[in-house]
Amino acid sequence: MSRAVTFLYLTQEQVVECGGLDMPQTMAAVEKAFQMLDRGECIEPQAPLIHWNGIQGRRVSMHPAYIGGDVQVVGVKWIPSNPENPVKRNMPRANAIIILNDPETGFPLAVMDGTVISAMRTGAVVGVGAKHLARKDAEVAGLIGAGVINRTQLTALHVALKGLRKVRLFDIAPERARAFADEMGPKLGLEITLVDNARAAVEGADVIAPATNVGAEDRYIQAEWVKAGALMANLSINDYTFGAVLASDRIVVDNKKQLQLPTAILTDMVAENLVDPDEIVELGAVVSGNVRGRSRDDERIFFSPLGMGIEDLINAHRVYLEARRRGVGQELELWREPVWT
Repeated sequence: MSRAVTFLYLTQEQVVECGGLDMPQTMAAVEKAFQMLDRGECIEPQAPLIHWNGIQGRRVSMHPAYIGGDVQVVGVKWIPSNPENPVKRNMPRANAIIILNDPETGFPLAVMDGTVISAMRTGAVVGVGAKHLARKDAEVAGLIGAGVINRTQLTALHVALKGLRKVRLFDIAPERARAFADEMGPKLGLEITLVDNARAAVEGADVIAPATNVGAEDRYIQAEWVKAGALMANLSINDYTFGAVLASDRIVVDNKKQLQLPTAILTDMVAENLVDPDEIVELGAVVSGNVRGRSRDDERIFFSPLGMGIEDLINAHRVYLEARRRGVGQELELWREPVWT
């Protein structure tokens, strides 16, 4: 009997070919992951994070996770990030590799580019949150930042909110904002208006969606900017002031483990006894129907999804199965015969 161990290697192009950029599928997989997490079918530990030139500088995040149920996969996303890359090198800020393993044997199933999957699932979780937490008649989104994540965030909002018509966008680089609007407006059939400051993007928005790189000392979204009934998405940790969070009627997170993440706004607010962690709701409970979502049209909801490995793995597994079905990818050998048994 052969004791060789092989695994499938997928490039970024092959990940895209096998559905990596399909937002409806990505959102469906993320929503399923939340349901499974709420049922206790997943293991999601706190993700280790390494910084080596400041909290907002170069870093590597590791997102290990296990998904049981009818998925059955264990693995990790390894994602380095350098904010200097786009300006200095005309290269992406982040890149990722995802490793999938068989939880029965522990042997690898696949190694693939995770850059596309990571960006797509980051936007998708906001779309899933909007599906359950935004007003059903939401028409206006306020975006701050014109990078990759707001591209996927807006794409997911477009899928989730059937009445979305208008977008107000602010970015500190006007030419980047213009390129975003020229690309995403026609692509999604949305009216994207460029505004001169963050307040103009936020005021009157039904969904507020920043994606920036600001630190805790630069929190800027004020409570008085946020209209009644708004959903405040918090992907990038430190855009909202304490006052804006305190003005919300409910706080929903992807996982309460984020309350242990240094420098994240909810971590700081819990430490200062401004927020009671027992009153914070996890999205999985909402998706599963165990906890109510939005209860009133005028309810302000602060939604903070800082990312989980199960979101990456369930989508990587989806891509892996499609690659196997299509015969896409390169079979690589880990060993032909193990040195030790």
